[in-house]
Formats: sequence, structure tokens, C-alpha cells
Amino acid sequence: METTHEIKIIPVDYNSNEMPDAVRNYKPIVLNDGHEYCCFLGERPEYGIYGCGDTADEAIMHWNQKYLQKTVEGALFSTKKPILEGSDDVVRAYFYRGLSI
Repeated sequence: METTHEIKIIPVDYNSNEMPDAVRNYKPIVLNDGHEYCCFLGERPEYGIYGCGDTADEAIMHWNQKYLQKTVEGALFSTKKPILEGSDDVVRAYFYRGLSI
């Protein structure tokens, strides 16, 4: 089921020593909907890379696992950022509750 939320982007220190190389290079966006954190790159989860977790760090690490999986499989993925509306702080994000990640 698809629902739409307007939420703020969580700031991420992409230059941190703990960040995986792919996260530093692609700078995926991290969001929080109040229940979980989501990290993604691409306009929609089907065409990009999407990770979730109970914390921002967990979402980033899950995103990195998905990135590594897609690169090993040779899958193509979108590197486009989501469309920002109005300000640079707000994004219209799609969350897929039933999505198997």
C-alpha cells in the first residue's frame, strides 16, 4: 500500500570515517516518518536503492547492503535524488509498508 508523507530530511555527515564508501559517493537521503528511518537513492524504491531501520545508522547500513547486492548482481539503479518541493528540507517521500526489503 502506498501512502505519501511530507517529512524533513535527516542531516547526515557523509564525510564521517564510519560511512561506507558508497554512502559517501552517492549521498542517499535519510528520512524519518516517526516509526522508522528510511535511506534511499532514486526517485522511487523500485528504481533505486532503499534501506530501512529503527535508527538512521541502521537504515544507512541496510542501504549499503542493498547497494552491494545490486552491484554484485549487476543491476542498474537510478541515482536521481527525490523531487524536493518548496524548500531543500522537505521531500515528498513514498513509503511502502508491505515492501519486502
